[in-house]
Amino acid sequence: MKAQDERAPTPAGDALTPFEQALRERVPSREALLAEARAQSARQRRRKQTLGGGLSLLVLATGLWFLDPAWYSEDIRVPVGSRDSRQLADGSTLILDSASHLRIEYRLRSRQFELLDGEATFTVSHGPQPFIVRSQGVAVRDIGTVFNVRSDRRGVAVTVLDGEVEVSNQSSRSRRVHAGQQLLANEQRLGAVGKVDPARIIAWQQGKLRFDGTPLSEAIVDLQRYRQAPIRLADARVGQLRLSGEFDSKAVEALLDGLPMILPVQLLRDGDGSVLIRGR
Repeated sequence: MKAQDERAPTPAGDALTPFEQALRERVPSREALLAEARAQSARQRRRKQTLGGGLSLLVLATGLWFLDPAWYSEDIRVPVGSRDSRQLADGSTLILDSASHLRIEYRLRSRQFELLDGEATFTVSHGPQPFIVRSQGVAVRDIGTVFNVRSDRRGVAVTVLDGEVEVSNQSSRSRRVHAGQQLLANEQRLGAVGKVDPARIIAWQQGKLRFDGTPLSEAIVDLQRYRQAPIRLADARVGQLRLSGEFDSKAVEALLDGLPMILPVQLLRDGDGSVLIRGR
């Protein structure tokens, strides 16, 4: 009889055990795959948030660029009887008359100013940013020039001394004003462009007031800028009287006292310094 082999047969599963173990070491478990999937999702969310935040900042920056916000403003107030001059960082210069109030706005894309009251001459240095002066709903845009803006209860007077400007408001088509021309405007209307004597317009820079057949009602507005107490007219008829001549802006009181020798008027002074002008 043949001797039987004493070694027990090896089951097929046992034979594959080493390979199965090696395969498990190379292939992640179900738990590991789930953990990796969760981590991948978290990374994608973070990327989307970062991208979204970047896009939001880009949209915000683009919006700010087109909106041209003012990031800083400076007010200049000139005392009665004084004048002030400034040179800006871009080389432009400003000269302001007595009792003037100007706000300088530092903006992202433009050089802007608001003349709230008074008179100022702007000598503009050329630059990539627009140079704009606003007053009473009127905007004056420089096109390479020297110009004067007066703002008071009569409205806004824009006079060009050199070059040209573009004047606009919300109600009318913009108009060009050239050297030696003036335009009167307000928020609702742009007047006709007319010729003027630029030297007369800026005589205030030399301390002079020049009137050439100016209605007394208008001359009083100019005189008022050089005194604190009010000057009043008794009636509209007195305001229609015409005043001519050159006067010292530092001698407004002497001019007022001399009015009865120039025009058919009487002058009444009150204890508070106010003056009433009435016809004779």
